[in-house]
Amino acid sequence: MESVAVDDPALVEELFAGPFPCCLTSLRANGEPYSVVVWAARDDERFTVNAAEGRWLANLRRDPRVALVVVDTDNILRHVGVDGVVTAIEPDDEYAHIDALSRVYEGRPYAYSTPEEVPRFRVEIEARRIRTLDLPAPPVDG
Repeated sequence: MESVAVDDPALVEELFAGPFPCCLTSLRANGEPYSVVVWAARDDERFTVNAAEGRWLANLRRDPRVALVVVDTDNILRHVGVDGVVTAIEPDDEYAHIDALSRVYEGRPYAYSTPEEVPRFRVEIEARRIRTLDLPAPPVDG
């Protein structure tokens, strides 16, 4: 992967270490955006999310272009936007990836299904552009 310039690499590391909400936007067949909230992580130079079969995973299989936005829930003026492309969709047969994400976001292994019930997939994203914003929270009137 070619290195992508980042204004604030520390903010990217902080927010993708979680547990901050991530909005993932894929493209429908007609080109319209389709957004969902997901758990996300950074894996070296790539970003990862996890999916079960559904609309947005089908969108990514058809068109690998994707956008991610991770927001600091204490100050929405701190966020990271990633425009990228899906480079791999791999089975998460033993739920290792979704369990790791769940530990970050919920403090426990994934509890909503089992590998026998619902197949899950590790989605890897290569960044093409990364934007950061890190402004102080506005003063509270009071």
